[in-house]
Amino acid sequence: MRYVIIGGGPAGIFAAEAIRRRDPASPIVLVTDEGEIAHSPVMLTYWIGGEAPREGIRFRDPSWAEMNRVDLQICRKAVALKTASRKLILEKGGEVQYDRLLIATGSSPISLPIPGAGLKGVYSLRQVSDADAIRSAIPALQQAIIIGGGFIGLKIASQLKERGVDVLILEKEDRLATRMLDIKASLFLKDLLGQKGIRVETGVEVEEIRGKAGQVDSVRMKDRRIFPGQMVIQSVGVRPNTAFLAGWGIALERGIPVNPRMETNVPGVYAAGDVTVTLDSITGEKVNNATWPAASRQGTVAGTNMAGGNASYVHNLSLNALHLCGVPVMAAGNSGEGSGQVLVEEGPDFYRKMLLQDGRLTGFVMIGRIPQAGSLVALMKKREVLSGADLMPESLLRRGQLPQGYGYRHGSLFSK
Repeated sequence: MRYVIIGGGPAGIFAAEAIRRRDPASPIVLVTDEGEIAHSPVMLTYWIGGEAPREGIRFRDPSWAEMNRVDLQICRKAVALKTASRKLILEKGGEVQYDRLLIATGSSPISLPIPGAGLKGVYSLRQVSDADAIRSAIPALQQAIIIGGGFIGLKIASQLKERGVDVLILEKEDRLATRMLDIKASLFLKDLLGQKGIRVETGVEVEEIRGKAGQVDSVRMKDRRIFPGQMVIQSVGVRPNTAFLAGWGIALERGIPVNPRMETNVPGVYAAGDVTVTLDSITGEKVNNATWPAASRQGTVAGTNMAGGNASYVHNLSLNALHLCGVPVMAAGNSGEGSGQVLVEEGPDFYRKMLLQDGRLTGFVMIGRIPQAGSLVALMKKREVLSGADLMPESLLRRGQLPQGYGYRHGSLFSK
């Protein structure tokens, strides 16, 4: 059996390891258009903020490929996939034959179609080179503008503020992190960030990025206001990397639809990570769950099945957790607007909201205090029906208390 994996992120790495556990001998080829593999997008902001060393960006040792007997081909871009002959076509005429193929090409940041987006000092954050460039510019930086108030934009803003940079967040929608927060949670978070010195404006739109001598120096808004800044970071979402698949028989629908075995519509071809479209286990809707826990689990399922196993991807729900200038924020499942029962607890320094449908916990958002988060996620996965006193906020939160000596990080329980 000849296995080929496109992509060296968490989905590709975990898939290769799952294959090796079942098949110690067959060749595995891993192709990536990047210059290195196994870097964690989650850790890029920590490197920028000085909270993690440069080597901390990697989640596997540099000798990983050799140890797992993986033929690693870096800086090689896939340009076409001939599914009939089972050949992956690479840039500059190369090709790789496969029996089982995994598409784990991830996603790329969306760049706004506005004047000035190509100026020096305008960045996105997706690859290690992006983080290196942003970090190296910080010593001479006074003001930074973040376009986009999603979780990545918020985390970058927090890290820059911790480094002494004046930060302004500009969000086009009426709230921050629109996929995870409702209006009230957004306002609460906005106030907390303001107390930390991070300015936030929602419901505004950038019309032009302005510069002098090729270097960014300000942005002009649709309402004609101008905000100064020597760095602009676009954080307005990502787009799955599927362009090379067009016309080769792979179904595309805002990404690559897969079944619970991570199989595409083409036999022998699998997909995992940010590039996929899966069914949300809470809402039943088709989603692009572009998170680290989803990518790693999907990669494991895909690799297991590629090597003849029988695994399924379950508990597919949205999940994000981060600290913003010392303030913990976490949201999971259906945590925005919705029908059903809503339980809320709030105080001067915290906000907690839980949503239930037919007695089952379907989502929550917590700001300021999140000690129960891990067990609440477990409660959602079990789909347990609650009733009576359990439906009171304080009782539900007590059920979510973690065992002594445990905490929650990156989608799983860990021992402290």
